[in-house]
Amino acid sequence: MLEDLQSLTAGAFGGARHQLDAIAGGPALSRLDTLGRMRVDGPDAVSFLQTQLTNDVADLGANALQLNGYCTAKGRMLATFHQWRDGDDVMLQLPAEILASVMKRLSMFVLRSKAKVTDASAEHVAYGLVGPGATRLLQSAGIEAPDAPWSMTRADGLRIARMPAAPAVAERYLVVADTGTDPSSRLGLANAAEAVWWWSEVAAAVPTVFAATQERFVPQMINFEVLGGVSFKKGCYPGQEIVARSQYLGRLKRRMHPGHADVTQPPAAGSDVYHSAQTEPLGTVVMSAMAPGGGVDLLFELPVDRLGTGELHLGGAGATRIDVRPLPYALFDPTA
Repeated sequence: MLEDLQSLTAGAFGGARHQLDAIAGGPALSRLDTLGRMRVDGPDAVSFLQTQLTNDVADLGANALQLNGYCTAKGRMLATFHQWRDGDDVMLQLPAEILASVMKRLSMFVLRSKAKVTDASAEHVAYGLVGPGATRLLQSAGIEAPDAPWSMTRADGLRIARMPAAPAVAERYLVVADTGTDPSSRLGLANAAEAVWWWSEVAAAVPTVFAATQERFVPQMINFEVLGGVSFKKGCYPGQEIVARSQYLGRLKRRMHPGHADVTQPPAAGSDVYHSAQTEPLGTVVMSAMAPGGGVDLLFELPVDRLGTGELHLGGAGATRIDVRPLPYALFDPTA
C-alpha cells in the first residue's frame, strides 16, 4: 500500500500533473483509495477509546470530525486518525496499509470492555474536495457546507467535513460517502488524481503516520497538539506521561516544518533529512507530494535549533536542497 501511495503522489497515472497545475482555477474531487476505516461499536466503545487515544473521544460530537492519534507506551505514534461518530459507534479513518496491524493492537486491549473493533473500509469511500469554489459547488448541489474546520454536515449518504486549509489552497473538504453513493455525479466533477488531496494535506501541514514512520514521532514532533489532536485534560492513555512531559517539562526540541525540493519524485515518508554542517541525518520526511508548478512539497521534522542555521538537503549533505516554507499556522511552546 505504501508503494501505491508513492506512485499516486508521483503522478503515476495520466493527468496528475495537469490537475495539480490547474488546482488554482477550480475545485477537484479525488477518490482516496489509500485510506481505510475501522468501526468501534458496543456500549463501551467511547470509554474504551478514551483509554487508548490521544484526544478526548468523549468530546466528539455528532457534527464534528476529530483528529486523533494512537501511541506506544513510549509515546511514539503508531497511527493518526480522522474520527467521527456514526450513531453510538466511532469511526476511525487511517492509511489502509496500517489498518490491520492497528486494529489488531487495539483489539488486544479491549479485554473486558463491551466494545468491538472491526474493519469497516467497505462501508464507505472517502474523497477529498480541494480548490477554490469548493464551497460554492457544495451549496449549488444542495449540500450544506460546514462553516469551520473539523465540523461536519450530512446529506443523503454523504458526510462532509471542512478541513484546515492554507493560502495555497483555501477550501478543503473530506467527503465520506456510503458505499453506492457517488459524490462525483452529484457535484458534476470527474475523479481527479489522489495526488491532489495529498498535496493539499502537505500544504496545510496536517501530518499522517504511514507504515514507514510508525514509532518515529512523539505527537509534538509533528505539531499534532497544535492541530488539536491531543487533549491534555483527559485521562490516561498509552504514552500519556511522556506526551505530557514533552509538553510541560523542558522546551520542545523537535518540530515539523514544510519545505519544497526541486526533484521529480516525492521522497518516501521516513526518508532522511541532512544538514549542510554534518554528514549524519538530522531529520525525517513526514510525508511529501508532487507540487503545482513542478518539484515536490514536503513536511519534515528536525531539531528546532537547527532550522535556519544552514542548508537542509534530501539524500545526503550537499544533495538536493530543501527550501523551508512557512507553516500555515502558529506554533507555540508552553514552556517558552
